[in-house]
Amino acid sequence: MKTMRIAILTLIAVLLVSGCMSGVIYTHTWQPLTVDMDHTSVVPTAGAGDIKHIAIYWASVAWDSAAIGDIAKKQGLHELYFADLETFSVLRIWNQYTVHVYGK
Repeated sequence: MKTMRIAILTLIAVLLVSGCMSGVIYTHTWQPLTVDMDHTSVVPTAGAGDIKHIAIYWASVAWDSAAIGDIAKKQGLHELYFADLETFSVLRIWNQYTVHVYGK
């Protein structure tokens, strides 16, 4: 009984602490791909492309494209000013990486 209680408390602590950095159950983050934002114009035109990824133990499947050039070409953008990376993950089995590009 005591070991079961310790195991449950440890599991709860791991899930709570891991949520601050990278959640085990759910993660949704945005981070800039561009670090030099000096003299960067703010533009309303944006495009996005994403990669979907499923990973179960040794099996892993990914599809689609999140290449910045592909996204710009599909959206008709000729000048790119900056880009962001959005990461969405559920149980680290379903992962989706979306690249948002901004330009004109």
